[in-house]
Amino acid sequence: MRLHGHTRLELTDIHTGAVEVVEKDNIITNAVGEIFNGYGGSLNKAMLLWRGQQDDPNAPKDLVTMFYGGLLLYDSPLGADPATRFAPAAAGITGTAIAGLVNATTNTTRGSANLTETKLDPAGGTMTYVYEFATNQGNGVIQSVCLTQPQGAYYSEMIDAPNASPVMAGRLSFGGALGGDQLLTGLLAKDCYPTGERGVLLYADPAADEALAGRVDTARGVLELRRHCLGLRKLDLFRRDTQGGWDSLVATDTVDISGFLQSVSGNAGRYCRLCFDAEADKLYLIAAPEGSTIAAGGSIRVREYDRKTLAARDYTVPNNTGGALRAAVSEAKSTPLNGTVYGGSLYMTAPSTYQIYRFPLADPTDVQAVTMHGDTLQYLSDAHDGRLYCYYRTRGVVLNTEKNELFSCEAAGYDTTTTGFAAMVPVLGEPVTPLRRYYSDSRMRTMRVLRANYLATINDLPKAVEKTADKTMKVIYTLRRGA
Repeated sequence: MRLHGHTRLELTDIHTGAVEVVEKDNIITNAVGEIFNGYGGSLNKAMLLWRGQQDDPNAPKDLVTMFYGGLLLYDSPLGADPATRFAPAAAGITGTAIAGLVNATTNTTRGSANLTETKLDPAGGTMTYVYEFATNQGNGVIQSVCLTQPQGAYYSEMIDAPNASPVMAGRLSFGGALGGDQLLTGLLAKDCYPTGERGVLLYADPAADEALAGRVDTARGVLELRRHCLGLRKLDLFRRDTQGGWDSLVATDTVDISGFLQSVSGNAGRYCRLCFDAEADKLYLIAAPEGSTIAAGGSIRVREYDRKTLAARDYTVPNNTGGALRAAVSEAKSTPLNGTVYGGSLYMTAPSTYQIYRFPLADPTDVQAVTMHGDTLQYLSDAHDGRLYCYYRTRGVVLNTEKNELFSCEAAGYDTTTTGFAAMVPVLGEPVTPLRRYYSDSRMRTMRVLRANYLATINDLPKAVEKTADKTMKVIYTLRRGA
Protein backbone atom coordinates (compact mmCIF):
# COMPACT_ATOMS: atom_id res chain seq x y z
CA MET A 1 0.00 0.00 0.00
CA ARG A 2 1.24 3.47 -0.85
CA LEU A 3 1.28 6.03 1.94
CA HIS A 4 1.74 9.78 2.06
CA GLY A 5 2.88 11.57 5.20
CA HIS A 6 2.93 15.16 6.45
CA THR A 7 4.44 16.63 9.60
CA ARG A 8 3.54 19.82 11.46
CA LEU A 9 5.51 21.07 14.47
CA GLU A 10 4.08 23.78 16.69
CA LEU A 11 6.41 25.29 19.31
CA THR A 12 4.72 27.66 21.76
CA ASP A 13 6.66 30.15 23.90
CA ILE A 14 5.16 29.91 27.40
CA HIS A 15 6.02 33.55 28.16
CA THR A 16 4.78 35.33 25.03
CA GLY A 17 2.38 32.81 23.53
CA ALA A 18 4.14 33.10 20.17
CA VAL A 19 3.84 29.94 18.06
CA GLU A 20 6.54 28.78 15.66
CA VAL A 21 5.22 26.43 12.97
CA VAL A 22 7.28 24.17 10.70
CA GLU A 23 5.63 21.87 8.15
CA LYS A 24 6.89 19.43 5.54
CA ASP A 25 5.96 16.21 3.73
CA ASN A 26 7.97 13.09 4.52
CA ILE A 27 9.31 10.07 2.66
CA ILE A 28 8.11 6.54 3.37
CA THR A 29 11.03 4.16 3.76
CA ASN A 30 11.22 0.54 2.61
CA ALA A 31 11.31 -0.80 6.17
CA VAL A 32 7.68 -1.86 6.65
CA GLY A 33 7.48 -3.38 3.16
CA GLU A 34 10.56 -5.46 3.93
CA ILE A 35 8.96 -6.70 7.15
CA PHE A 36 5.95 -8.01 5.24
CA ASN A 37 7.80 -9.38 2.21
CA GLY A 38 11.05 -10.71 3.68
CA TYR A 39 12.30 -14.13 4.69
CA GLY A 40 10.87 -15.88 1.68
CA GLY A 41 7.52 -14.16 2.11
CA SER A 42 6.83 -16.30 5.17
CA LEU A 43 5.17 -13.55 7.21
CA ASN A 44 2.14 -14.94 9.02
CA LYS A 45 -0.30 -12.16 8.12
CA ALA A 46 -3.24 -13.94 9.73
CA MET A 47 -1.36 -14.09 13.04
CA LEU A 48 -0.54 -10.39 12.78
CA LEU A 49 -4.20 -9.52 12.31
CA TRP A 50 -5.12 -11.66 15.31
CA ARG A 51 -2.42 -10.30 17.58
CA GLY A 52 -3.41 -6.76 16.79
CA GLN A 53 -6.65 -7.28 18.68
CA GLN A 54 -5.52 -9.40 21.61
CA ASP A 55 -4.00 -9.46 25.06
CA ASP A 56 -2.23 -6.21 25.98
CA PRO A 57 -4.79 -3.41 26.47
CA ASN A 58 -2.05 -0.90 25.61
CA ALA A 59 -1.23 -2.58 22.30
CA PRO A 60 -2.37 -0.84 19.10
CA LYS A 61 -5.64 -2.08 17.66
CA ASP A 62 -4.91 -1.08 14.06
CA LEU A 63 -2.17 -2.27 11.74
CA VAL A 64 -0.96 1.21 10.80
CA THR A 65 -0.17 1.96 14.46
CA MET A 66 1.46 -1.44 14.92
CA PHE A 67 4.12 -0.34 12.43
CA TYR A 68 4.02 3.49 12.48
CA GLY A 69 2.88 4.33 16.02
CA GLY A 70 6.19 5.53 17.45
CA LEU A 71 7.93 8.90 17.06
CA LEU A 72 11.68 9.59 16.90
CA LEU A 73 13.14 13.12 16.75
CA TYR A 74 16.79 13.40 15.67
CA ASP A 75 19.27 16.26 15.94
CA SER A 76 20.66 15.63 12.44
CA PRO A 77 19.12 15.29 8.97
CA LEU A 78 18.86 11.67 7.83
CA GLY A 79 18.50 12.15 4.07
CA ALA A 80 15.88 11.18 1.52
CA ASP A 81 16.88 7.62 0.64
CA PRO A 82 13.97 5.16 1.17
CA ALA A 83 16.57 2.42 1.75
CA THR A 84 17.61 4.07 5.04
CA ARG A 85 16.29 1.74 7.71
CA PHE A 86 18.06 3.04 10.83
CA ALA A 87 19.57 6.32 11.93
CA PRO A 88 23.38 6.44 12.00
CA ALA A 89 25.15 6.54 15.35
CA ALA A 90 26.15 10.17 14.73
CA ALA A 91 22.48 11.20 14.90
CA GLY A 92 21.41 11.95 18.45
CA ILE A 93 17.88 11.34 19.74
CA THR A 94 16.23 14.54 20.93
CA GLY A 95 12.74 13.21 21.59
CA THR A 96 10.44 10.18 21.36
CA ALA A 97 6.75 9.40 21.88
CA ILE A 98 4.35 6.47 21.60
CA ALA A 99 0.82 6.41 20.21
CA GLY A 100 -1.78 5.88 22.91
CA LEU A 101 0.65 6.34 25.81
CA VAL A 102 1.10 9.26 28.19
CA ASN A 103 4.60 9.49 29.64
CA ALA A 104 4.37 9.14 33.41
CA THR A 105 8.07 8.32 33.89
CA THR A 106 11.12 10.45 34.65
CA ASN A 107 12.33 10.14 31.06
CA THR A 108 12.53 13.74 29.82
CA THR A 109 13.28 12.64 26.26
CA ARG A 110 9.89 11.02 25.78
CA GLY A 111 6.73 13.06 25.32
CA SER A 112 3.10 11.95 25.45
CA ALA A 113 0.37 11.04 23.00
CA ASN A 114 -2.61 13.38 22.83
CA LEU A 115 -5.31 10.77 23.33
CA THR A 116 -8.12 13.12 22.27
CA GLU A 117 -6.71 14.49 19.01
CA THR A 118 -5.08 11.29 17.73
CA LYS A 119 -7.61 9.84 15.30
CA LEU A 120 -8.00 7.01 12.81
CA ASP A 121 -10.33 7.47 9.84
CA PRO A 122 -10.53 4.02 8.18
CA ALA A 123 -12.99 5.12 5.48
CA GLY A 124 -10.93 8.16 4.55
CA GLY A 125 -7.67 6.24 4.82
CA THR A 126 -6.13 8.73 7.25
CA MET A 127 -4.29 8.35 10.55
CA THR A 128 -3.38 11.48 12.52
CA TYR A 129 -0.93 11.10 15.41
CA VAL A 130 -0.68 14.00 17.83
CA TYR A 131 2.16 14.14 20.37
CA GLU A 132 2.87 16.78 23.00
CA PHE A 133 6.07 17.70 24.80
CA ALA A 134 6.12 19.66 28.06
CA THR A 135 8.73 22.32 28.79
CA ASN A 136 11.12 19.73 30.28
CA GLN A 137 10.65 17.13 27.51
CA GLY A 138 12.38 16.74 24.13
CA ASN A 139 14.65 19.75 24.58
CA GLY A 140 17.38 20.23 22.01
CA VAL A 141 17.86 20.60 18.27
CA ILE A 142 15.43 18.81 15.94
CA GLN A 143 16.27 18.33 12.28
CA SER A 144 14.48 15.10 11.38
CA VAL A 145 11.08 13.77 12.46
CA CYS A 146 10.49 10.06 11.91
CA LEU A 147 7.84 7.44 12.58
CA THR A 148 8.81 4.05 13.90
CA GLN A 149 7.29 0.99 15.51
CA PRO A 150 5.71 1.96 18.88
CA GLN A 151 8.35 0.16 20.92
CA GLY A 152 11.06 1.93 18.94
CA ALA A 153 10.27 5.05 20.97
CA TYR A 154 11.76 3.33 24.03
CA TYR A 155 15.23 3.70 22.46
CA SER A 156 16.07 7.21 23.69
CA GLU A 157 19.79 7.29 24.49
CA MET A 158 20.39 8.96 27.83
CA ILE A 159 22.40 8.71 31.02
CA ASP A 160 20.58 6.76 33.72
CA ALA A 161 17.32 5.98 31.91
CA PRO A 162 14.37 5.01 34.11
CA ASN A 163 13.54 1.33 34.49
CA ALA A 164 10.95 -0.15 32.18
CA SER A 165 7.36 -0.06 33.39
CA PRO A 166 5.03 -3.09 33.38
CA VAL A 167 3.15 -1.87 30.30
CA MET A 168 6.36 -2.24 28.31
CA ALA A 169 6.43 -6.04 28.49
CA GLY A 170 7.49 -7.71 25.25
CA ARG A 171 9.56 -4.96 23.66
CA LEU A 172 10.81 -7.14 20.80
CA SER A 173 7.33 -8.12 19.72
CA PHE A 174 5.68 -9.93 16.80
CA GLY A 175 8.10 -12.86 17.07
CA GLY A 176 5.33 -15.39 16.57
CA ALA A 177 3.83 -13.41 13.73
CA LEU A 178 6.83 -12.74 11.51
CA GLY A 179 7.52 -16.24 10.25
CA GLY A 180 10.79 -18.16 10.46
CA ASP A 181 10.09 -19.49 13.94
CA GLN A 182 11.98 -22.62 14.89
CA LEU A 183 13.19 -23.38 11.35
CA LEU A 184 16.76 -23.55 12.56
CA THR A 185 16.31 -25.13 15.98
CA GLY A 186 17.56 -28.52 14.82
CA LEU A 187 21.00 -27.18 13.91
CA LEU A 188 21.65 -25.27 17.14
CA ALA A 189 23.61 -26.65 20.07
CA LYS A 190 22.58 -26.28 23.71
CA ASP A 191 25.16 -23.57 24.23
CA CYS A 192 27.11 -20.93 22.33
CA TYR A 193 30.53 -22.54 22.42
CA PRO A 194 31.92 -22.72 18.88
CA THR A 195 33.58 -26.01 19.85
CA GLY A 196 30.20 -27.62 20.64
CA GLU A 197 28.72 -30.39 18.52
CA ARG A 198 26.75 -28.06 16.24
CA GLY A 199 28.62 -24.82 16.64
CA VAL A 200 27.19 -21.30 16.51
CA LEU A 201 24.63 -19.86 14.10
CA LEU A 202 26.28 -16.92 12.27
CA TYR A 203 23.69 -15.70 9.76
CA ALA A 204 20.73 -16.63 7.58
CA ASP A 205 20.66 -15.90 3.84
CA PRO A 206 17.12 -16.10 2.38
CA ALA A 207 18.35 -15.39 -1.16
CA ALA A 208 20.53 -18.51 -1.03
CA ASP A 209 17.94 -20.38 1.07
CA GLU A 210 20.61 -21.25 3.61
CA ALA A 211 21.97 -20.48 7.05
CA LEU A 212 25.61 -20.68 8.09
CA ALA A 213 26.78 -22.19 11.36
CA GLY A 214 30.44 -22.21 12.41
CA ARG A 215 32.15 -24.88 14.49
CA VAL A 216 35.74 -25.00 15.73
CA ASP A 217 37.27 -28.49 15.80
CA THR A 218 40.31 -28.14 18.06
CA ALA A 219 41.42 -31.77 17.56
CA ARG A 220 41.66 -31.39 13.79
CA GLY A 221 42.70 -27.73 13.83
CA VAL A 222 39.92 -26.69 11.46
CA LEU A 223 37.01 -24.29 11.27
CA GLU A 224 33.89 -25.92 9.86
CA LEU A 225 31.44 -23.65 8.08
CA ARG A 226 28.23 -25.65 7.89
CA ARG A 227 25.62 -24.63 5.33
CA HIS A 228 22.06 -25.54 6.26
CA CYS A 229 18.98 -25.34 4.05
CA LEU A 230 16.41 -22.88 5.39
CA GLY A 231 13.59 -24.59 3.52
CA LEU A 232 12.04 -21.35 2.30
CA ARG A 233 11.92 -22.45 -1.35
CA LYS A 234 12.95 -26.09 -1.31
CA LEU A 235 12.41 -28.98 1.05
CA ASP A 236 13.72 -32.54 0.75
CA LEU A 237 11.08 -34.72 2.40
CA PHE A 238 13.42 -37.72 2.53
CA ARG A 239 16.19 -36.19 4.62
CA ARG A 240 16.22 -36.82 8.36
CA ASP A 241 18.69 -36.96 11.23
CA THR A 242 19.22 -39.80 13.69
CA GLN A 243 16.45 -38.49 15.95
CA GLY A 244 13.95 -38.47 13.11
CA GLY A 245 14.04 -34.71 12.57
CA TRP A 246 14.79 -32.92 9.33
CA ASP A 247 18.46 -33.00 8.38
CA SER A 248 19.12 -29.49 7.09
CA LEU A 249 22.89 -29.80 6.55
CA VAL A 250 23.69 -29.38 2.88
CA ALA A 251 27.46 -28.81 2.76
CA THR A 252 30.46 -28.15 5.00
CA ASP A 253 33.42 -25.93 4.11
CA THR A 254 36.59 -26.73 6.07
CA VAL A 255 39.15 -24.02 6.80
CA ASP A 256 42.58 -24.70 8.30
CA ILE A 257 43.17 -22.87 11.62
CA SER A 258 46.03 -25.00 12.93
CA GLY A 259 48.28 -22.97 15.23
CA PHE A 260 45.84 -20.07 15.54
CA LEU A 261 44.02 -20.89 18.78
CA GLN A 262 45.72 -20.06 22.06
CA SER A 263 43.93 -22.88 23.89
CA VAL A 264 43.23 -26.40 22.62
CA SER A 265 42.40 -28.01 25.96
CA GLY A 266 39.01 -29.32 27.00
CA ASN A 267 38.14 -25.73 27.99
CA ALA A 268 39.06 -24.29 24.59
CA GLY A 269 35.46 -23.38 23.85
CA ARG A 270 35.62 -20.60 26.43
CA TYR A 271 38.63 -18.98 24.80
CA CYS A 272 37.60 -18.81 21.16
CA ARG A 273 34.74 -16.95 19.55
CA LEU A 274 33.02 -16.82 16.19
CA CYS A 275 31.09 -13.72 15.14
CA PHE A 276 29.82 -12.13 11.97
CA ASP A 277 29.59 -8.44 11.09
CA ALA A 278 26.87 -8.26 8.42
CA GLU A 279 27.62 -4.63 7.56
CA ALA A 280 31.29 -5.40 6.87
CA ASP A 281 30.40 -8.82 5.39
CA LYS A 282 33.21 -10.35 7.45
CA LEU A 283 33.48 -13.43 9.65
CA TYR A 284 35.77 -13.26 12.68
CA LEU A 285 37.53 -15.93 14.72
CA ILE A 286 38.87 -14.66 18.04
CA ALA A 287 41.40 -16.57 20.14
CA ALA A 288 42.27 -15.62 23.74
CA PRO A 289 44.84 -17.26 26.02
CA GLU A 290 43.47 -19.73 28.56
CA GLY A 291 42.99 -18.45 32.10
CA SER A 292 40.68 -16.22 34.07
CA THR A 293 42.27 -13.01 32.76
CA ILE A 294 44.60 -11.69 30.11
CA ALA A 295 47.42 -9.88 31.88
CA ALA A 296 48.86 -6.60 30.71
CA GLY A 297 51.28 -7.41 27.91
CA GLY A 298 49.27 -10.45 26.80
CA SER A 299 47.47 -10.51 23.48
CA ILE A 300 44.33 -11.62 21.64
CA ARG A 301 44.39 -13.02 18.13
CA VAL A 302 41.79 -12.09 15.53
CA ARG A 303 41.38 -13.73 12.14
CA GLU A 304 39.14 -11.94 9.66
CA TYR A 305 37.49 -13.84 6.78
CA ASP A 306 35.81 -12.37 3.75
CA ARG A 307 32.41 -14.07 3.76
CA LYS A 308 32.33 -14.76 0.02
CA THR A 309 35.94 -15.71 -0.68
CA LEU A 310 37.15 -16.76 2.82
CA ALA A 311 40.31 -14.76 2.20
CA ALA A 312 41.89 -14.35 5.63
CA ARG A 313 43.79 -11.63 7.45
CA ASP A 314 45.31 -11.95 10.92
CA TYR A 315 45.61 -9.34 13.67
CA THR A 316 47.43 -9.46 16.98
CA VAL A 317 45.79 -7.24 19.57
CA PRO A 318 48.02 -6.40 22.54
CA ASN A 319 46.57 -5.77 25.96
CA ASN A 320 48.06 -2.34 26.49
CA THR A 321 45.26 -1.12 28.76
CA GLY A 322 47.60 -1.19 31.77
CA GLY A 323 45.39 -3.75 33.52
CA ALA A 324 43.85 -7.19 33.09
CA LEU A 325 41.15 -8.14 30.59
CA ARG A 326 38.60 -10.92 30.81
CA ALA A 327 39.83 -14.04 28.99
CA ALA A 328 36.56 -15.91 28.42
CA VAL A 329 35.11 -14.76 25.11
CA SER A 330 32.43 -17.41 24.60
CA GLU A 331 29.93 -18.47 27.25
CA ALA A 332 27.09 -20.95 27.52
CA LYS A 333 23.54 -19.76 26.78
CA SER A 334 24.54 -16.08 26.48
CA THR A 335 26.74 -14.01 24.21
CA PRO A 336 29.21 -11.76 26.07
CA LEU A 337 30.32 -8.43 24.74
CA ASN A 338 33.86 -9.53 25.58
CA GLY A 339 35.54 -10.71 22.37
CA THR A 340 33.09 -9.09 19.93
CA VAL A 341 34.37 -7.64 16.66
CA TYR A 342 32.11 -5.00 15.13
CA GLY A 343 32.74 -2.04 12.88
CA GLY A 344 36.43 -2.89 12.52
CA SER A 345 37.10 -2.92 16.28
CA LEU A 346 37.55 -5.62 18.90
CA TYR A 347 35.68 -4.97 22.16
CA MET A 348 37.07 -6.40 25.40
CA THR A 349 36.10 -5.83 29.04
CA ALA A 350 37.97 -5.68 32.32
CA PRO A 351 37.17 -8.12 35.14
CA SER A 352 35.06 -6.92 38.07
CA THR A 353 34.42 -3.40 36.72
CA TYR A 354 33.41 -4.49 33.18
CA GLN A 355 35.06 -1.37 31.79
CA ILE A 356 34.86 -1.65 28.00
CA TYR A 357 37.92 -1.18 25.80
CA ARG A 358 37.86 -0.73 22.05
CA PHE A 359 40.79 -1.92 19.91
CA PRO A 360 40.61 -0.70 16.26
CA LEU A 361 41.98 -3.49 14.08
CA ALA A 362 43.51 -0.91 11.75
CA ASP A 363 45.81 -0.01 14.66
CA PRO A 364 45.34 -2.48 17.55
CA THR A 365 47.74 -0.49 19.74
CA ASP A 366 45.35 2.47 19.75
CA VAL A 367 43.21 1.22 22.64
CA GLN A 368 40.24 3.43 23.54
CA ALA A 369 38.38 3.28 26.85
CA VAL A 370 34.61 3.65 26.43
CA THR A 371 32.98 6.37 28.54
CA MET A 372 30.73 4.26 30.77
CA HIS A 373 28.66 6.83 32.73
CA GLY A 374 28.57 4.38 35.63
CA ASP A 375 26.80 1.68 33.57
CA THR A 376 27.84 -1.70 32.14
CA LEU A 377 27.19 -3.72 28.99
CA GLN A 378 28.18 -7.29 29.82
CA TYR A 379 26.13 -9.20 27.27
CA LEU A 380 25.61 -8.48 23.59
CA SER A 381 22.02 -8.64 22.37
CA ASP A 382 22.46 -6.91 19.02
CA ALA A 383 24.88 -4.83 16.92
CA HIS A 384 23.92 -2.74 13.91
CA ASP A 385 24.20 0.74 12.42
CA GLY A 386 26.97 1.90 14.75
CA ARG A 387 25.34 0.79 17.99
CA LEU A 388 25.75 -2.24 20.26
CA TYR A 389 22.81 -3.19 22.46
CA CYS A 390 22.05 -5.22 25.54
CA TYR A 391 18.44 -5.61 26.62
CA TYR A 392 18.55 -6.17 30.36
CA ARG A 393 15.34 -7.10 32.18
CA THR A 394 14.66 -3.59 33.44
CA ARG A 395 16.14 -1.39 30.71
CA GLY A 396 18.43 -1.42 27.69
CA VAL A 397 22.04 -0.30 27.37
CA VAL A 398 23.46 1.15 24.14
CA LEU A 399 27.11 1.57 23.17
CA ASN A 400 27.22 4.35 20.60
CA THR A 401 30.38 3.62 18.60
CA GLU A 402 30.44 7.05 16.97
CA LYS A 403 30.57 8.77 20.36
CA ASN A 404 32.38 5.89 22.12
CA GLU A 405 29.94 6.28 25.00
CA LEU A 406 27.58 3.99 26.87
CA PHE A 407 23.97 5.16 27.22
CA SER A 408 20.79 3.59 28.56
CA CYS A 409 17.20 3.49 27.35
CA GLU A 410 13.81 2.09 28.32
CA ALA A 411 13.92 -0.75 25.76
CA ALA A 412 14.24 -3.63 28.21
CA GLY A 413 14.40 -7.29 27.28
CA TYR A 414 12.13 -10.16 28.19
CA ASP A 415 14.69 -12.81 29.04
CA THR A 416 14.44 -14.65 32.34
CA THR A 417 17.10 -15.98 34.66
CA THR A 418 16.71 -19.42 33.08
CA THR A 419 16.82 -18.40 29.40
CA GLY A 420 19.99 -16.35 29.46
CA PHE A 421 20.34 -13.30 27.22
CA ALA A 422 19.01 -13.53 23.68
CA ALA A 423 21.25 -12.47 20.80
CA MET A 424 20.32 -11.39 17.29
CA VAL A 425 21.55 -13.33 14.26
CA PRO A 426 21.74 -11.24 11.06
CA VAL A 427 19.54 -12.07 8.08
CA LEU A 428 21.38 -10.98 4.95
CA GLY A 429 19.58 -8.25 3.04
CA GLU A 430 16.92 -7.90 5.74
CA PRO A 431 18.35 -5.73 8.53
CA VAL A 432 14.96 -4.84 10.05
CA THR A 433 14.07 -8.46 10.90
CA PRO A 434 16.97 -10.51 12.31
CA LEU A 435 16.61 -13.86 14.04
CA ARG A 436 16.52 -13.89 17.82
CA ARG A 437 18.62 -16.77 19.16
CA TYR A 438 17.63 -17.74 22.69
CA TYR A 439 17.80 -20.60 25.17
CA SER A 440 14.59 -22.41 26.08
CA ASP A 441 13.59 -25.96 27.04
CA SER A 442 17.24 -27.06 27.25
CA ARG A 443 18.00 -26.05 23.67
CA MET A 444 18.85 -23.03 21.57
CA ARG A 445 15.92 -21.73 19.52
CA THR A 446 15.40 -19.05 16.90
CA MET A 447 12.61 -16.59 16.22
CA ARG A 448 12.26 -13.87 13.58
CA VAL A 449 11.81 -10.51 15.35
CA LEU A 450 11.84 -6.77 14.73
CA ARG A 451 14.58 -4.32 15.43
CA ALA A 452 11.95 -2.02 16.82
CA ASN A 453 13.68 1.34 16.26
CA TYR A 454 13.56 1.16 12.45
CA LEU A 455 12.71 4.28 10.47
CA ALA A 456 9.28 3.86 8.87
CA THR A 457 9.30 7.46 7.62
CA ILE A 458 11.88 10.24 7.41
CA ASN A 459 11.05 13.93 7.41
CA ASP A 460 14.09 16.19 7.30
CA LEU A 461 12.79 19.62 8.26
CA PRO A 462 13.42 22.64 5.99
CA LYS A 463 15.27 24.26 8.89
CA ALA A 464 16.58 23.15 12.27
CA VAL A 465 14.21 23.66 15.20
CA GLU A 466 15.37 24.11 18.78
CA LYS A 467 13.04 23.06 21.56
CA THR A 468 13.93 24.76 24.89
CA ALA A 469 12.60 24.79 28.44
CA ASP A 470 10.69 27.98 27.53
CA LYS A 471 8.57 26.16 24.97
CA THR A 472 5.99 23.42 24.71
CA MET A 473 5.75 21.46 21.47
CA LYS A 474 3.03 19.67 19.55
CA VAL A 475 3.91 17.25 16.75
CA ILE A 476 1.09 16.42 14.33
CA TYR A 477 1.98 13.58 11.98
CA THR A 478 -0.60 12.59 9.37
CA LEU A 479 -0.45 9.44 7.28
CA ARG A 480 -2.93 8.93 4.48
CA ARG A 481 -3.57 6.25 1.90
CA GLY A 482 -1.75 7.23 -1.28
CA ALA A 483 -2.88 6.88 -4.86
